[in-house]
Amino acid sequence: MKEEKILILGAGSIGSYLAAKLYSTGYHVDVIGRKAERIGNQLYINDKKYLFPSTSRQINNNTNYDVVLLTSKIYDLKKNLNLLTKSNIKVKIIVLLQNCFFDISDYNKSYEKNMISAIVNDGFNLNGNRLTYIRGKGFFIEEGKHGQRICSIFENAGIEQTKTQKITQQRAIKAIFNCSSNIFSAIYLKSYRELFKDKRITERIRNTYFEAYDILSRKVEFNQNKEYLWNNIYQRVKDMNHYPSTYQDVKANKITEISFLNGHIVRLGQEMNIATPYNSEAIKEFREKYPALY
Repeated sequence: MKEEKILILGAGSIGSYLAAKLYSTGYHVDVIGRKAERIGNQLYINDKKYLFPSTSRQINNNTNYDVVLLTSKIYDLKKNLNLLTKSNIKVKIIVLLQNCFFDISDYNKSYEKNMISAIVNDGFNLNGNRLTYIRGKGFFIEEGKHGQRICSIFENAGIEQTKTQKITQQRAIKAIFNCSSNIFSAIYLKSYRELFKDKRITERIRNTYFEAYDILSRKVEFNQNKEYLWNNIYQRVKDMNHYPSTYQDVKANKITEISFLNGHIVRLGQEMNIATPYNSEAIKEFREKYPALY
């Protein structure tokens, strides 16, 4: 057993993937997450069997952790940070792993010295104890002393990862893509491949992508222009037979992160007095179809 103790809090598809990979490598892993409770002691990742740790519904106050991976949805992030704050445990490194764009300083008041953020550019779909994993660009982890430690742990477990000095930029790029693709996958109930086969839908995705870029480019400095980023992501996902997380959420009748994705773009546009017709139209259509899931 390796020395590091790891807590995964909010373990859906991504958290369960990390739990299985880390636990099977010999790390002490504790998991808290309703979806992970149904997995049992084995998780099959693309039909390969991995040992899976036992799960719990509450934090064990008798255990201090080297790493806490917060893989919950963005709307549960504050609640889970409060759980950590109210517990008696000590934590060396907290990693925020959410797909939405947000200011990390809003969350690190209690853990300012040991909180970093990361994103993942892979595809995950968990069904019972079977997880379909589609390799993309792996995990991007904020560079620094803590980021180096997380990269080392992930590397030991065979988890693809890259350190980056521009984690805010990477998170913004991921959020722009999620704004433009996830919402239409849920509206049309189609995979990436099916979406991009339809020229009309592809045009809607592209317009929404460019609009989100135009808004976030006022918050973040990008190295590439929107046409370059769009062409790059389009070529990578247009043939991908993957259903993103928002599709998975609506199929499970769960609250989505659309309010923190497209809704965030619209709210920023209002603050900047910039129209956001494509994101607004997509939100309107989504809320008409799924009034309780926004």
